[in-house]
Amino acid sequence: MPEKLTEAAIRALKFDDKPVVVRDAKVAGLLVAVNKGSKSYKVQRDLWQGQRGRKKLVKTVRHTLGTTDEMTLDEARSRATTIIEQIKRGIDPNAPAPAPASDAGTWTVRRMYDEYAADLRARECSERTIEGIEERVSRYLTAWASLPVAEVKRSMAREEHRRITRDHGATSANKAMRDFRAAYNFAMKVVDDPDALPGNPVEAVTFNKERASNRVIMPDELPEWWRRVQALPNPLRRDMHLLGLLSGLRPGTLVSLRREWVNLSDRAISIPRMKSGRSFDLPLSEKMVEVVRHAMAAGEVLFPKAPWLFPTRSSITNEVIATQVWKEKALPSETGHILRHTYRTIAQREAIDRVNARLLLDHAVPGIDGVYIHERALFDTLLVEQEKMSAAILKLLTTKVRRIEGEV
Repeated sequence: MPEKLTEAAIRALKFDDKPVVVRDAKVAGLLVAVNKGSKSYKVQRDLWQGQRGRKKLVKTVRHTLGTTDEMTLDEARSRATTIIEQIKRGIDPNAPAPAPASDAGTWTVRRMYDEYAADLRARECSERTIEGIEERVSRYLTAWASLPVAEVKRSMAREEHRRITRDHGATSANKAMRDFRAAYNFAMKVVDDPDALPGNPVEAVTFNKERASNRVIMPDELPEWWRRVQALPNPLRRDMHLLGLLSGLRPGTLVSLRREWVNLSDRAISIPRMKSGRSFDLPLSEKMVEVVRHAMAAGEVLFPKAPWLFPTRSSITNEVIATQVWKEKALPSETGHILRHTYRTIAQREAIDRVNARLLLDHAVPGIDGVYIHERALFDTLLVEQEKMSAAILKLLTTKVRRIEGEV
């Protein structure tokens, strides 16, 4: 059983004719291994790899962090947390590092994507974005994985784009080729010999035309939408969708909200990093505070001590994780990003100041206003605007639809 480790308890551990393993109760996966000649900190976790929803258990990883003489317990816990996050992303910390002297001109497609992902992480890009890129290369470009980058021809890129379009759809094909184009451009930037890599083969691809998804939930559709949301059996998902509509948050941000970011006394959720790369203080109306309180209470009952506002349990690993899916069978195409479009449309109907509406959605403010306006200095003003928005949305949710006489 895991124990509450302390420095004193670790010093007291003794080797008694056979190795001893003591697990930490604070950081799941951290352990102290006691052998005849040393005591060392290790991490042990299951490594799952594959596409989201189809991951397979590869192996159980045990990774040595260092001896108890080399690092403190706090240092071991901090390092263990980092390693555990890598393992959760499907990265084996024991895998040999790529040869640092290897030139980009000799990379395979798989190596190119690995190097590109490492560069994105070094630049602190969104982990969700990186996971999406890695998922698409694993799903759509498996035949290219071991192919040297320099051997990918323009005709191959065009043919692969057509194949993915036929088998998986126009949008998936475009995204896969955009990923490859960006990764290839990175390789061209870091290659020692510019002549080793020809021009980007994706330049020859004619991208599919994509229709922008601008659909919103119309005002007279909102009461029925609200009825079906209330009928969902999971209280956390009910709260999640309602907060999504009341806040206009991007769905990826909504599902990843952490309890530690919530400050109900200041009526804000302070999100350290948005898609824009900026931090963002989401103003909370009184109704939003009520929804957040309810979600936190439900979370404590269903998933005690979970760090997320909307936790769930993985159907694959059975561990408690942040919610990954915001679609509902009972609400086809009526959850997720459409709620953000709906929020913005209601803001326009309510004559919310255009700059304030953009700030509430963490949109960049164009022109000179974007240089001089700082949303944190306007938090009180935005809080008033958020109250107007919540009042308008609640009115629409609870307004009975008037039927035309004689309508069936």
